[in-house]
Amino acid sequence: MSQLNIAVWGLGNHAKNRILPILASMDEINLLGVCSRNHSSVIESAEKWGCNGWPTPEEMLKCTDLDIVYISSPIGLHFRMTEKALNAGKHVWCEKPLTCDYGETQALLELAAEKGKVLTEAFMYLHHTQFKRVKKFVDDSQGLNSIVCRFGIPELDAPGFRDKPQLCGGAFWDLGSYTTSAILALYPGQQVNVLFSEVIKNDKSSVDTEGRAILRLSSGMTAYLEWAVGVAYKNEIDLWSKDGSLFTNKIFSKSTGYKPNYYLHDLNGNMNIEHGEEIDQFKEMFNYFINIMDNKDKVKMEREIILQRAKLLNEIFTF
Repeated sequence: MSQLNIAVWGLGNHAKNRILPILASMDEINLLGVCSRNHSSVIESAEKWGCNGWPTPEEMLKCTDLDIVYISSPIGLHFRMTEKALNAGKHVWCEKPLTCDYGETQALLELAAEKGKVLTEAFMYLHHTQFKRVKKFVDDSQGLNSIVCRFGIPELDAPGFRDKPQLCGGAFWDLGSYTTSAILALYPGQQVNVLFSEVIKNDKSSVDTEGRAILRLSSGMTAYLEWAVGVAYKNEIDLWSKDGSLFTNKIFSKSTGYKPNYYLHDLNGNMNIEHGEEIDQFKEMFNYFINIMDNKDKVKMEREIILQRAKLLNEIFTF
């Protein structure tokens, strides 16, 4: 495969601090340019990374050398931006979740298939060796009794889109989507029933601030999910099987240089600690996206996974 040309559309702090440095460091990808309505950010980023800076998406999407658009914007803008990029003949790698509307997600996936373009959803933690270790525990266990996933953060000084309902702000889409995606990735292909869900908005907020859900899988396993904004930080997964248990911290979001620990208990409760490796989950995710570009079966599977996630997210949110 020849080197792929990518542009980043949206230049918030996440894109500038996490996405651009990784893309610029990869041999398989050429960071062709950046685009944002913030012209000063475009100029600054283009100069820093030695790439094109497009002040409008129309100029970016007219570039015939551009292969992929990475969309890094508020969730509520994903549909319009992804639709434009696909219609312009570009592949799209999009921040999670693809949209906050099941019908819109379905429409984008159908458009990607019609145009013969790759569409992915950037749940970066799924590609870290930490999550792969958790998946191995699931696969090796004699049957899981339950999984608990929690993701909560303190109140943000500058929440940005996260407190704007028109941009799909709120704790569920920002944090709850992680916990939901984890269950589906650990148990691919299984039927999931929502036994209980609540999405709560406090009186002072315009968007939801916390929630929880109980899921039952066709294997009989129960999953308890919890997410919140305005609480002490939690970012963890706890698995309890018939022959042991595993707990690990910072399963979803990680600081640079983070090395995970795995707290394993055997049948009798005796604990052993395994030490994981430092790895950049964004780079691993981008490598995965690159590797499926020419594989029609994997591209189709990616679309099916995105649709399954969107369906379950919709069921939890509207329960």
